Amino acid sequence: MSTRTDAPPPQSRRERRAADRARGASGTRRPATATGRRGSPILWITAAVGIAAIVLVGGVVLLQGGTSAKVDAAGLISPANPTPLALADGRSLGKADAPVTLEVWSDFQCPACGQFAEIVAPPIIRDYVTPGTLRIVYHDAAYQGARASGSYDESVEAGAAARCAAEQDRYWPFHDLLFANQSGENKGAYADARLRAMAAEAGLDVTAWDACRATGEMQAAVRSEMQQASSSGVDATPTMILNGEKIVGLQSAAELSQKIEAAAAAASK
Repeated sequence: MSTRTDAPPPQSRRERRAADRARGASGTRRPATATGRRGSPILWITAAVGIAAIVLVGGVVLLQGGTSAKVDAAGLISPANPTPLALADGRSLGKADAPVTLEVWSDFQCPACGQFAEIVAPPIIRDYVTPGTLRIVYHDAAYQGARASGSYDESVEAGAAARCAAEQDRYWPFHDLLFANQSGENKGAYADARLRAMAAEAGLDVTAWDACRATGEMQAAVRSEMQQASSSGVDATPTMILNGEKIVGLQSAAELSQKIEAAAAAASK
């Protein structure tokens, strides 16, 4: 048979608080409850979700190029040999009636294409485009971005960005900035924020340029031209077509000069 003990008398609210303080002083902590001073865990979770949503919306607005987004061109490399704009005609360079045409199939992420743009092209432009012998026509063969695992294709987005710059007659300054600021393939050199910084550096109306990109039409045009390249047998960059002659891979300025002079001589017969 069990023995009964009398229960201790109930404590007043003041006594309970005093006991709680005593336990706190001894290192024991009372867990928070739904009615305790620390507030409801549901309220804390709701607040955290709200803050996260605000941060996410702010990030989306920045990515989409809202008018409040800051464009910072700091850290960009200026092109060593800017293309002369007096010769520009959209994505082409030189006189429309030049006897020799050099079609360049290129990817803004392609390292060899960058070498062509920065090292080979300047003397070719000086010696053959400026005098009226050669016309250069740029085409997108934006293959490199497809190798990335994400949905953002840096090659396609760079090509689309350059086409939108052409809408403001600034294709070649943007082209030069893209190649001057290569930093490896699919490593963020042409992330959205970087492209916007280049647009500002190239003197574009960034709001209008953002609106152009947002339609998706230029990205579709890049992909369409890439399909054209593939169906034409262009499977490497750079690939050049010089008055019908296919040249695959990077050529030195001296090698390309010889071919241009031979093509000009043949065209004059």
